[in-house]
Amino acid sequence: MSRVMMRRKSKSRPSQPLLKAKWRANIDDHPIGLAWSPDGKNLAVAEVSGPITLFNGADGAVRRKLPGHALDTMAISWGKDSRLLASVGQDGKVRLWDVERGTQRSEMDGGASWVERVAFSPVDDWLVSAAGRKLRLWNSSGDLIREYPDANSTITDIKWRHDGKHFAISAYNGVVLYDPTEAEPLRRFEWQGSTLTLEWSPDGNYVATGDQDSTVHFWIADTGQDLQMWG
Repeated sequence: MSRVMMRRKSKSRPSQPLLKAKWRANIDDHPIGLAWSPDGKNLAVAEVSGPITLFNGADGAVRRKLPGHALDTMAISWGKDSRLLASVGQDGKVRLWDVERGTQRSEMDGGASWVERVAFSPVDDWLVSAAGRKLRLWNSSGDLIREYPDANSTITDIKWRHDGKHFAISAYNGVVLYDPTEAEPLRRFEWQGSTLTLEWSPDGNYVATGDQDSTVHFWIADTGQDLQMWG
């Protein structure tokens, strides 16, 4: 059994912990994914064995349990209106869940036996899934919009820019930027190592990456200039 813990700032002296638990909840297996709904009302927790639990963000009460994926859930992501939750798993499927009804709305083929990543656009009805080197763009009805050319290696992360105009993926040899309205990649930021994770700056001007060689990179999104930091 694993524990989910929500913490809040403590008003006690600085020498004591800054946060204390607001609520605690137990789940049956190790959590592999955590995601707050955009409206802040629900916390979705995906267990490595498959099930997904929706907790009330205020008090930790269980609002809904979703079956997830029979062969383990890998990642989850909320739609912009907090009504849809996307999940991917080791069954090769991308699933869309109606949160209020607790039912599966759509099931899509991710393109490989495992689907490791999924990310909803923060402003539009698009979501992107990654299965190995396969990258697919869907709409919120579960229709395939396009399949992109295979990445150079296994995709390790997907992140949308906050305005939804672009999304980026990380893999071996760096980062690739996409415009969801275009069929081909927009720009490539090349690096001779394995990029493990990435994040956009709030203004969308920079992409930060963490790499297996203990380096951190800050890429200027419009030019591809690399501002490297060593760990």
